[in-house]
Amino acid sequence: MNLYLDNNILIDIEKGLLSIRDIQKNLEIDLDKIYFSAAHIQEALEMTGDTDEEKNNRILKRFDTISNICKMDYLHEDMNNRVSILQRKPEEVYDTLITTHSFANNAMKGLISMIPESAKESVRVQLGLNPILMNNYTPLEVTEHLKKKFSEFGQNGSILELLEQVKNFHPDGKSFGLSNDIAGVFEFLDMVGYWKDKVTSKSNYARLWDSNHTFFAAHCNYFISDDKRTRNKAKVAYHLFGISTKVLSSKGEE
Repeated sequence: MNLYLDNNILIDIEKGLLSIRDIQKNLEIDLDKIYFSAAHIQEALEMTGDTDEEKNNRILKRFDTISNICKMDYLHEDMNNRVSILQRKPEEVYDTLITTHSFANNAMKGLISMIPESAKESVRVQLGLNPILMNNYTPLEVTEHLKKKFSEFGQNGSILELLEQVKNFHPDGKSFGLSNDIAGVFEFLDMVGYWKDKVTSKSNYARLWDSNHTFFAAHCNYFISDDKRTRNKAKVAYHLFGISTKVLSSKGEE
């Protein structure tokens, strides 16, 4: 079985709070490979330190953690949205990101912050959505519930059909791949209040990486995350796109 670990799992392993042996025992599986992606490297670059030296040391330590866990098994998404398995060191992925995506971070941060929280709250109120109630729904139940709620306001269609309508307004919408589609599902679910992230200055950007990890994990047998909000959003995304990846916590909880 192949695993993809959320960033929070890497952090706990790095701190000595968790081990791969623990995960394998809790999941009761025969482990084949564990993959990493550019999302892990990007999140490493978000780390801070009191000095540049401290920050660089933390980043290098994370690269070592990734290497020890994943060896060189890397999931790569190309410009045509195709994912392939390559043999790469974290440092090599880092060099590629620096040379090809030097301005990407600030651009993405701006794009995903366009809808203010007040507007999202207004949507939830107008639709009469109850996040506490929805959080107890299965992926199928929540998608049907939201379809019904939107139809009451003249917006007929499934979540994916609604997202397709939104994509039509984007100049590059027709070229969006699965990674962008899953990011759209995460944003939509958070907007309607389903396992909504706690609002912080970084929550929108953090959700982008959550969806990106979910995308790469779709190419593995298991997605392991100890963030319950991410797990539940990922389950809905996988349900919508017919993806069989199983989503569990490091303790084997759904």
